[in-house]
Amino acid sequence: MYAKSLTIYDFKCFQKAKLDLQYPGRKTAGSSEISNVNLILGDNGGGKSSALRALAIAVLAPALQRSGFVPYRLVRRQVPGMPEVSHCLLKVIGKADSHEAALGLKSRIELLARLDPPARGNLDRIYLEYTPDSPVTPLLEDDFSPAFFVVGYGATRRVETGDYSESSARRSRGLRYQRIAGLFEDHVALRPLTTWLNRLQPGSPRFKEAVSLLSDVLPNDIAFTGAFLPEDEQYLFDFEGAPTPFNSLSDGYKAFIGWVGDLIGHLADVASQEEPLNAINGIVLVDEIDLHLHPAWQRQVVQLLSKTFPRLQFVFTSHSPLVATSVKRENIFITDRAENGTATIRQIAEYAFGQSVEQMLLSSYFGLTTTRPESFEQESESLFKRVADGDSGAALEFLKRVTSPSRSAG
Repeated sequence: MYAKSLTIYDFKCFQKAKLDLQYPGRKTAGSSEISNVNLILGDNGGGKSSALRALAIAVLAPALQRSGFVPYRLVRRQVPGMPEVSHCLLKVIGKADSHEAALGLKSRIELLARLDPPARGNLDRIYLEYTPDSPVTPLLEDDFSPAFFVVGYGATRRVETGDYSESSARRSRGLRYQRIAGLFEDHVALRPLTTWLNRLQPGSPRFKEAVSLLSDVLPNDIAFTGAFLPEDEQYLFDFEGAPTPFNSLSDGYKAFIGWVGDLIGHLADVASQEEPLNAINGIVLVDEIDLHLHPAWQRQVVQLLSKTFPRLQFVFTSHSPLVATSVKRENIFITDRAENGTATIRQIAEYAFGQSVEQMLLSSYFGLTTTRPESFEQESESLFKRVADGDSGAALEFLKRVTSPSRSAG
């Protein structure tokens, strides 16, 4: 399914917020040409990651109750001067796809999850107002069904490079939760390529399809053909013309290939033999999409993912102006703080697509008043005061700093 909207009440730093999301096939006012991408911008601690977690919980709540999920301090805690918080509510209005419709769901789905805080301590409790009558619950019991396909990747994502036991991971976490656990647990490792790609039988149509999808989202200086190095039990990548094992790649490549490879692996888990992997609908949540990526890659990463997986609904967070200028204003949400200290989220009408980094940073999306270093501004202010006091030498130095900051005296 796709999430048409997410409404948040008293979750983490939010008192109340609503996001009307972009999704493939959206026809309503405010739809974007880039129909499957949502990008959340904002300051550290502003609620970007919380929005991803709220969406994952609202969709998968029935499966999370018995999967190893620990709801640690998710309900907004009481602060002086604010009304008492008795519980939090998360609501998603969803659009069912053919998989869910075939199982008896209507096209419009309403999913509601409630979390209650404890009398003391930090562990909250999930309470589902529609349980046990919700038709969603039995669908979520089938871990390998493409219905309600949701995956999520936190900002601490990494690929397991040591011994990895898929069976042990599934015993500790239900598979539905395992797909989003990185949003809630910092130490969760992603499956290595060898864990799932080897099962697709090298040379088979499905293997070639998975390899092609991974290669399609990589920048021009690296390629993946599915070549394998048996002695090291690693897949090889062609990096600038040299065969390079995965573990020898830079952190940026490993972090990106790690989560995209994990995503393709989960698509392969749920797809029927006749169904192309990039034809599956679902929701993908990625915290800090620009993590470790060079600016040249940040300029194209969202577009590559959007085109390679046109049926997936992406929700990204980022601090990168280069990422922000690669999408339309309809795709962007901004987190901020209300006067009472709670987080807010909104969209604005200011143009984003194609703006320069300078324009983007000085726009309402990032809210900077200057892109110069703060220390430079402080020194310039001191010089300006000396100029005002009649210091001609300071006037000359001030002009040099403003016109050529890289050559200023140090």
